[in-house]
Amino acid sequence: MNHAPSSRLAYRLLTAIAALAGCTHVTAAPPGARHAWTVPHVLRLADVADPDSLDPLLSTMDLSYDLSSLVFSYLVIARRDGSAAGDLATTVPSRANGGVSADGRTYTYHLRKGVRWHDGVLLTSRDVAFSWQAIMNPRNNVLHREGFEEVRSIDTPDAYTVVVHLHRRCPPFVSQFFTTLQEGAKPIVPAHLLAGLASINDAPFNAAPIGSGPFRFVRWDRETRIVLARNERYFKGRPKLDRVELTILPDENTLLGVMRTHAIDMPVSTSPLVWDRLRGAPGIATRLDPWNAQMLLALNDARPALRELAVRRAIAAAIDYQAIIDKITYGSGQVASDVVAPSSLGFSGNAPYRYDPARARALLNGVGWRAGPDGKRRKGSAILDLVMVVAAKGSGPLYAVQLQQMLSDVGIDVTIKTYPYKGIYAYDGPIVTARYDLALFANTLPYDPDRTSTLTCDQFAPKGENEFRFCDRRLDELERAGLSTDDPRTRAAIYRRAGRLIHDEVPYIPLFAQRRPAAMNDDLRGYDPSPAAAPWWNAWTWEI
Repeated sequence: MNHAPSSRLAYRLLTAIAALAGCTHVTAAPPGARHAWTVPHVLRLADVADPDSLDPLLSTMDLSYDLSSLVFSYLVIARRDGSAAGDLATTVPSRANGGVSADGRTYTYHLRKGVRWHDGVLLTSRDVAFSWQAIMNPRNNVLHREGFEEVRSIDTPDAYTVVVHLHRRCPPFVSQFFTTLQEGAKPIVPAHLLAGLASINDAPFNAAPIGSGPFRFVRWDRETRIVLARNERYFKGRPKLDRVELTILPDENTLLGVMRTHAIDMPVSTSPLVWDRLRGAPGIATRLDPWNAQMLLALNDARPALRELAVRRAIAAAIDYQAIIDKITYGSGQVASDVVAPSSLGFSGNAPYRYDPARARALLNGVGWRAGPDGKRRKGSAILDLVMVVAAKGSGPLYAVQLQQMLSDVGIDVTIKTYPYKGIYAYDGPIVTARYDLALFANTLPYDPDRTSTLTCDQFAPKGENEFRFCDRRLDELERAGLSTDDPRTRAAIYRRAGRLIHDEVPYIPLFAQRRPAAMNDDLRGYDPSPAAAPWWNAWTWEI
């Protein structure tokens, strides 16, 4: 169980943060200029979790995605409107610009010239080829490999050309290969530092990375602080901020306290609670931005009770979605109307799951799960009791308690089990290794509607990303068909069928569609996140 820190510990943290803020001399601000509490050109961030790794190939934490946007570079990024643009690549490969072959099996990337790693070494096509090899190396604890596993080979005819050969046509490839566009966002890492290692799992690089992004790594004081400094040679231009300082706090109450005293400028990821509590606070700006993400209730479909479609449908009917949106997201969430983003190819606008506890009880009765005198449902000697795993920090426990009560009302017993944030999503954590019945986590929706890696029968984690252990051969057939053509109209029709099947079979339950809340020092300029997994696409333009 997660315990709040003592008042003495909270006081020490606040004192330490104030001391850190005082390390930079601040003179009184002239009228119309910065607040007196603002540290010029230093962005002070905070989060309630310490990263599990600073190697973006190994971590699946949202915090690591955000930090990677500051330290590393990608081939392709998502802009404010969600559209793809070149980052290290001069342009996004397409049929129109000659970057994609007629058979859809060869992609050519042209790299920017003169890009250097933070240690001064030139970034070249060799780094791209090595980064792919590191992701595909079975010795490395890499979870997300969608797109990368489609690659048969990579040619590097010169230092600035990367020619990628696929096993087969793969229309979503360009949205998956070293991009920020979706879950598992991975940047390019340096071959000259990592290529000689049999495995990168325990490399010193993981705690002191060398990137090519707008900010370079300076230090990491575990569980306390991470410091980044401006990369003077950043290829898009000199960043406006001198430094970015991340302070690790024990919980959201402490985070709220330091925001109200202006000891930090912005949480890395603002929760709905923090966003709601800080609306209208002096000197703090709040906003909601588009986000291609949903909060999910994951179902481990390999569990005996959850293999029953009626049970999965009953769980979906037992949930009061609007109550969760109102009570826990404070109105920042929206009803989830489909399993893909509204802007995605093949969006079908399926009706949201409807709160109907009477239907939930009827479904359970219909398949033999009968309520006993104690209210619990039994079938023979089996009891319908489920274990829900959730991260101990943040809003997860709030969702879990609400869901526990809703499911209890229809006779489903739920035990909540909390894990450290960086443990629950780890390669050996309960979700990847299927040590759960129900799980709560946010998920970035795919840029392309292909769900091969997350829902097909041969992609159970950790081989793939099917953490739900869902298997339906009809869906497998549709996913194969969707990858067999580049024609948008044909693919859209296929994925509308796939979306209806996913909706009806309930492999997981979208609780609500997310919008990205933010609360920040209103002196911050240029913050304009994309709706993608790694949202900080323009951090080099930020200023405070």
